[in-house]
Amino acid sequence: MTCEYVGKCGGCTCETLDYKLNYASKILNIKSFEIFTSKLSGFRSRCELSVFHKNGVISLAMRAGTGESKRERKRFVEINTCINLVKPLRESLECFISQINLEAFCDFRDGLFSIEALYTNSDSLLLTLIYHKNIDEKWLIEAKKLKDFLCEVLNYEINIIGRSRGVKLILDSDIVLERLKIFGREYVYYYKDTGFTQPNTEINKQMIEWVLKNVESRGDLLELYCGSGNFTLPLSSKFKNIFATEISKSSIKSAINAALHNKINNINFVRLSGDECIEALNKVREFNRLKHVNLDSYNFSSVFVDPPRAGLGEKMSRFISRFREIIYISCNVESLRDDLKILKETHEIFRCAFFDQFPHTRHLECGVILKRKTS
Repeated sequence: MTCEYVGKCGGCTCETLDYKLNYASKILNIKSFEIFTSKLSGFRSRCELSVFHKNGVISLAMRAGTGESKRERKRFVEINTCINLVKPLRESLECFISQINLEAFCDFRDGLFSIEALYTNSDSLLLTLIYHKNIDEKWLIEAKKLKDFLCEVLNYEINIIGRSRGVKLILDSDIVLERLKIFGREYVYYYKDTGFTQPNTEINKQMIEWVLKNVESRGDLLELYCGSGNFTLPLSSKFKNIFATEISKSSIKSAINAALHNKINNINFVRLSGDECIEALNKVREFNRLKHVNLDSYNFSSVFVDPPRAGLGEKMSRFISRFREIIYISCNVESLRDDLKILKETHEIFRCAFFDQFPHTRHLECGVILKRKTS
């Protein structure tokens, strides 16, 4: 099956890579950079889809996302499937929709309005079903029947989660394992339903390897916005010690479990916001969460940041300017531009790369490595 709606739903806005590269390099004033391209179909391992109900039958849908009027932008576009999804995820959703539309699952699909799906290289699928109505133990019984059918047909490990207002029901587990081979070594990650994961697995691997190839790798590393350890685990092979922080409690827990699984013991993962990290390192405030960490023992040579779309902001940008080497992964070239205005007062760009993690959209991932100016 193919998607007839490329360019008509909010998932694809059809910008070309050349257009994105020209725009990004111009506003960042960068002339020398590497380019990492993605497959144009079958590249997304994670998706969030709406559910369209009509005459007692459901189908997948996306917000139109285009048009001048607010009403037009909120309009839903019904889709059969999405060619951007990796094949196992696409097949799983098609099979899921087909089965759930049977009369036996009438109550199970009632009130369902959104689906979040994540597929990993461990042949594991995590399905989160979000409802307008209340769900209870009866839902778990129906979910078990659905899971048994899907596992038999698809031959994947499948975990199903149900969510409604104030309720989360878990069938077996809300965690799946991901396996990434980075420069010949396999790393195992713990992905939780509420945690952030990179949607394009192949481009994610290329980003990690690009960072590993270009970092200075001496002394200790401070990492902010570490998530579930996507970059942290491989970077542990390049630095003596790593102090990694993240505001999400579930992501920190996943990162700690992943480090234990991979037998990596030179990382301290701590739940701290960006401002709290600044306060801790500047010794403005003491935290019970840091009782087991001797911050004075670190000799930080580098800092790694992978912030949300809003970027770092002035306070954090000026804070990280104290480090000799800055590794910055950005998902928003506009906020990166603003942060670089501050960072380039003390540092100069040593390496830059663009990663087309989101083909058919206006988004472009960027990696920048800066080194402190010598004069």
